[in-house]
Amino acid sequence: MGFFKGILFGAGLGTLGGLLLAPRKGEETREKLITNTRELVVLTDELNDNLTAFRESATNLKNTFDTLAPAFKSGVEKDLEEFRFQADPRIQQIQAQLEKINQALPQTKDTTVIKKGRFLLTRPAEIGE
Repeated sequence: MGFFKGILFGAGLGTLGGLLLAPRKGEETREKLITNTRELVVLTDELNDNLTAFRESATNLKNTFDTLAPAFKSGVEKDLEEFRFQADPRIQQIQAQLEKINQALPQTKDTTVIKKGRFLLTRPAEIGE
């Protein structure tokens, strides 16, 4: 409670000092305060209107998202399933071809390590080395 009393007391002293030391007459100062207060009220009303419009826009966006997201998700899942349906047989064919190629290549256990800059290249040893 003491803190709030101190704030009120300080605000009162500041207001009194401002009025006594103001460079304008009392009437001009009051008019300026009234004008500034009216402008503040107008700005506050505009801010409230803008926040209300923003809230409505956000709600509309969420509703649109909630409506469109399931259709988009099911479309993507359908496309992914179709891709898998087409890709799986091709992948199996490629793997079968790789197995045939690996079986046709001569089997060597010797390897040669070549250093090129930061990289190490491991290659099968040349036949006849």
